[in-house]
Amino acid sequence: MNKILRKIVRLQQKLLLIGLSCIVASTVAQAAYPEKPVTLIVPFAAGGPTDVLARVVGESLGKVLGQPVIVENTPGAGGTVGNTRASRAQADGYTMLIGNGGTLAVSATLYKNLNYDVLTDFIPIASIGDAPQVVSARKDFPATGLDEFAAYLKQNAAKLNFGAAGVGSGTWLGGQLINVKLGVKVNGVNYRGAGQAVNDVMAGHIDYMVESTTTAVRYVNSGMVKGVVVLRPQRIKALPDVPSAGESGYPDLLYDIWNMVLVPKGTPAPVVAQLNESIRKAIQSPEVRAKFEAAGIEMPSEVQQTQAGAAALLKSEVARWRPVIIELGATPD
Repeated sequence: MNKILRKIVRLQQKLLLIGLSCIVASTVAQAAYPEKPVTLIVPFAAGGPTDVLARVVGESLGKVLGQPVIVENTPGAGGTVGNTRASRAQADGYTMLIGNGGTLAVSATLYKNLNYDVLTDFIPIASIGDAPQVVSARKDFPATGLDEFAAYLKQNAAKLNFGAAGVGSGTWLGGQLINVKLGVKVNGVNYRGAGQAVNDVMAGHIDYMVESTTTAVRYVNSGMVKGVVVLRPQRIKALPDVPSAGESGYPDLLYDIWNMVLVPKGTPAPVVAQLNESIRKAIQSPEVRAKFEAAGIEMPSEVQQTQAGAAALLKSEVARWRPVIIELGATPD
C-alpha cells in the first residue's frame, strides 16, 4: 500500500513539474512577444487612404513594440482578398489587418460567399482613426459646394463617372450614397485601390470620387484636384476653403469612415491585450497626432479604442449597413 502511495505522490510531483514548466514556458513566450517583425495587411493597393493611414500608424506602432511593422498590400474584391488572407493567418499576433466601414461592415452583406465571417473570425483590437470624407473632382469641375454639385449631377449624370476602390469599399459606398441622396445614377468605375482612382481624377479621366481626408487634403491643397464638399456638418480645419454639407440644402448627406485593426480569431488574449495597449500608445504619440491633424483625421473615442468598444462598433456597423446595401440592390459584379 505504501509503495502505491509513493508512486501516486511521485506521479503527482511529475505532473506538477510538467504543469509548472508549461506555465513558465507560456509566460516566457508571452513576455517575449514580439520576437520578430509584425505584418499589417492592407486590403488595397498602395497609395490610397487606408494604405497611408496604415503606414503612419504602423511606423509608430513599430517603435512601441520594438519590432518593425511591415505593411503588406493585398488588394482585390473590395478588400475581401486581404481579409481572407488575414483570416487564414496563424493566430500568433504576427499578422494584423486594417479595415474600415467598407471592407468590414459593408462587405459582410454585399458579398454572399465569403470565406470568413467578419464578426467571428477576427478579434477587433482597437479603432485607430475616423476620416471625414471629401468629394474630390477633376480640376476643371464646374461646381463648388453641395448645392451646385447636386444641380450639376442632376443635369449631367448620364455622362459622368465616379471612381472607387472596388465594390464594397468606403469610396464606392460614398459614391452610392450620393446617388441615393441626390436621386441620380452616376456610373461608378472600380479600381484595385483608391490611389489609382485618385490618379485618374487628377488626370481628368473620371469626374470625381468620395475619398478620405487622409489623401484628399494634400491633393486639394496642392491644386491637383478640386475639393467640392466635405460631407460633414461643418468645415474642417485641414480644408477650410472647402464647403461642408451642413452649409447646403442637403445637410443630412454626411459620411465618415472609421478604421480599426484586427487579428485572426484564436490570437492569445495576452497578445491581444498587448497589441491594444501598444496601438493606443502609437496613435497618441505627438508625431501621429500631428499627422492626423494635418490630414483631417480624428482620434476615435476612448471607448472605441478599447477591445470591447471596437468589437461593439464593428457589430453595430454591420447591422447598420445591411439594410442600406439590400435597399441599393448592390452586387459585387
